Amino acid sequence: MFGLLGGAFAAPAVASPQEAPLLPPEPPQIEKRYTAVLERVQPGYVPPGIPMGAFTLSPSISVSGGYDDNIFATEHDRVSDGFVRFQPEAQIQSNWSQNSVTLDATGTIDRYFHRTSENIADYAVTASGLYQISRDTILRAAARVESDHQSRLSQDIFAQTIHPVRYAEQSGAVALTQDFGRLRVTGDARVARFDYRNGRLADGSVYDQQTSDNTSYRVGVRASYAQSPSLAWFVSAAYNSRNFRTGTVDTPERDSHGYQILAGVDFEPTALMRGSIGVGYIRQNFRLAHYTDLSGLGFNARLQFFPSQLTTVTLNADRSVLDSGIPGSGGYLSSEGSIRIDHELFRQIILSASVGYQSNKFNNLDRVDGRLATSAGMTYRLNRFASLELNYDRLDQSSHGADRYRAYVDNRVLAGVTLRR
Repeated sequence: MFGLLGGAFAAPAVASPQEAPLLPPEPPQIEKRYTAVLERVQPGYVPPGIPMGAFTLSPSISVSGGYDDNIFATEHDRVSDGFVRFQPEAQIQSNWSQNSVTLDATGTIDRYFHRTSENIADYAVTASGLYQISRDTILRAAARVESDHQSRLSQDIFAQTIHPVRYAEQSGAVALTQDFGRLRVTGDARVARFDYRNGRLADGSVYDQQTSDNTSYRVGVRASYAQSPSLAWFVSAAYNSRNFRTGTVDTPERDSHGYQILAGVDFEPTALMRGSIGVGYIRQNFRLAHYTDLSGLGFNARLQFFPSQLTTVTLNADRSVLDSGIPGSGGYLSSEGSIRIDHELFRQIILSASVGYQSNKFNNLDRVDGRLATSAGMTYRLNRFASLELNYDRLDQSSHGADRYRAYVDNRVLAGVTLRR
């Protein structure tokens, strides 16, 4: 809603197990003392939904007009164009007092004015649920089917196809949480399968994407101890296995396995701040000696500050190993950080601004990419059924080393209306 900072960062050619959350959120272990701007429910601006017995249907559609000054994300010979974006969504949510089931279907349809080769139609259908087995035991599960495209902004692109490359994803996850007094233990597992379609280059040749097809598995465990209602210490460990369908002479199969171990703290000591900080070690070992293993300091942190009830400042930091779509490289070590400010003005207007930086170091290549993303946006809530949105996003990518690929700047403006029921 408030910009493409996350989208600009998370656009790898080969998706990874560390991508967007799939499971419903776990009930908090420590007290939640403050409400962030984007979490606040304002009376008079909440759509009522459509009752369907024990369920509620919440449909919405966003219609926006946009302008992109570098639609192919090129270093030279920039091409600009305008487009219209449609984003329909329908969510069915149970109204049960204890357990919950949700079915969510979303879509994004872009239609460009001149460069119709960039037209896309993506969709995702997600089913999720939470079942409270007992007062101290909770089971969560989810499954998703998705059809998406490889963004032109991705740092993994190494050739310009006539149309954006498309891929399909099927994923599922399950988690079991057990409380033993102040001690909480959560185990989770996830599987994701990605199938890429071949692209077509300007000279008519095939842009082979079979080496990107993969299936990934992840299992993890997290133990946390609540020292007080506002402080909990935790340790977590996760293991992943990534299996690719095939390889080539230049790019052998990128099969790998790895792990992440973190230790840290969740806290909300006062009404002025809350957060979670984890620090540890990450490592990814590749099956073939052709690829250099990746390892180093691992971290994951999220801090929120509340200078007033109307302003929220959010800091995020993360380091992970992602799969590479670049020939000859198996993966890259990605380190990123961002800061975001959300401010509520007169209850009706939400102003947002963010800046973030991501550094990606590829194995087997002398290449390091830097990605600076900035975003600013405004949402004007007309009533409970409609709102207006205005967003500006900028992505500045640099690439260094003997194997550098491209550096570019992309600016995008998007303005539209969202209708809800």
